[in-house]
Amino acid sequence: MRFVSVILVIFLFNFAFAKDTLLDKPIEFGDKKECTLSEFCEKYISDINIEKYIKEQIENEYVVVSLDECIDVALQNNFDIQIDNHNYLSSKYEYQNALSNFLPTLGTTSYIADYSGQILVGGVLRDVIHETALSVNITAEHRLTEGGRQIFEAKAKKYFSKAKKHQFNYTMSETIYLTTRYYFELLRAKLNIEIYLRNLIERNAQLELAKKLEKSGFGTKFDVIRSQNESAQAKVSLLNALNTFRLYQTRLSNIMGIEVETALMPFENEINQMKLVDENLNIEDYFKLALNNREDLKGYSDLISYEKQIKNIYVTDFIPKPLINFQEQFQGTLNYNIRPNYIVAGYVTWAPGENLIWGTVTKIKAQKEKIKTKVLEFQNKLRNIEQQLVEALSTTQFNLKEIEITKQRVEYSNASVKLAMLRFNSGKGILLDVIQAQSQMTQARIEYVNAVIKYNISQSQLLFESGMINKDIIISNYKP
Repeated sequence: MRFVSVILVIFLFNFAFAKDTLLDKPIEFGDKKECTLSEFCEKYISDINIEKYIKEQIENEYVVVSLDECIDVALQNNFDIQIDNHNYLSSKYEYQNALSNFLPTLGTTSYIADYSGQILVGGVLRDVIHETALSVNITAEHRLTEGGRQIFEAKAKKYFSKAKKHQFNYTMSETIYLTTRYYFELLRAKLNIEIYLRNLIERNAQLELAKKLEKSGFGTKFDVIRSQNESAQAKVSLLNALNTFRLYQTRLSNIMGIEVETALMPFENEINQMKLVDENLNIEDYFKLALNNREDLKGYSDLISYEKQIKNIYVTDFIPKPLINFQEQFQGTLNYNIRPNYIVAGYVTWAPGENLIWGTVTKIKAQKEKIKTKVLEFQNKLRNIEQQLVEALSTTQFNLKEIEITKQRVEYSNASVKLAMLRFNSGKGILLDVIQAQSQMTQARIEYVNAVIKYNISQSQLLFESGMINKDIIISNYKP
């Protein structure tokens, strides 16, 4: 037994010595310059040019942008903003057209006729004539609001135009929010690529070391297969990160209203927290802000008023319709004077609704149901906004705590990797410890980046849901 123990001690000593010796031998990685494992992370990972790498993988020229530049371009080129702007202008002109109905209508007719020939009266030829007759008729007519119909039509167009204006403003706010969100999601994808690329480099380096240990007799085939699996998983993670980055490029380009295939590249290489809201506000405070500031709520309120005016238009079917008509005529011939004459007439028409009253009554009833529907939709919208505010506020509060925890975890993971590497270099640790420590560090960095990005997005969402978001607030707090 004592002999076996001595042999075992000698074997372990030789294994530790041999393993430490292998660390000083070069490890190849692609066409990179050779280095030892202990130098690999420090040298090669620090030399990573993530923008150059992304360009090589996606094979597309990229445009480096910042958040403020993206918002400026989006506000100028976003298609939804342009569509809503034209819709507003169209409704504005329709309102002006409705106001023009209060003006009288003017018209004129005239004719000239040449008469020649003989006049036969009772079989007797009385005279031979040749005369040119002239006539000019000027007409002015005023419908006196058509029993109030024109008043309610003008009010309806006014509320509809206001609703379109609020929709335009809301779309601008939404565009600012979505641009901010998509920009940070693209930045997260960029940072994740850097993390997964570092992870792949580490996995490949460990795979090369595992192969060398197996050849020297101090490693096993299982270690090689495990390292191959780790390397394959790292490749898959990197591919997914690259694909996610490309998808978010197109999403950001689309919201900005530029060519969708444009490859955008956030200029930041790290992420910072962006505090946009007062952390002392509660959900009631945010909801009050939303009631006072959200453009879509104002627009919906105007749409309800619009539907009420439509109902009033139908009611005017029961009201008599007065009309004033004035005509001035100038008649005569070329040989004689032209004489004026005047006609002033008042008319009143009345029909008790459409289709024996029942047609108008059913239209009014249908319109009342539309108004009830709009009111319920407005109330439901308020509930949805309150829900979104609760979710955004809860998310931003938990993200703030998550940032602190994941930041600590990154620090712990870095210390764990250094300790695992030292133990491995001294022969007191195994390769698996290094692999696990580096994998935990990769996961910790991913979680930290995600936590900060989610916090920034939830901050901008709180601004948006409360109706407070605008370009100046975002830019003033954007400190890359």
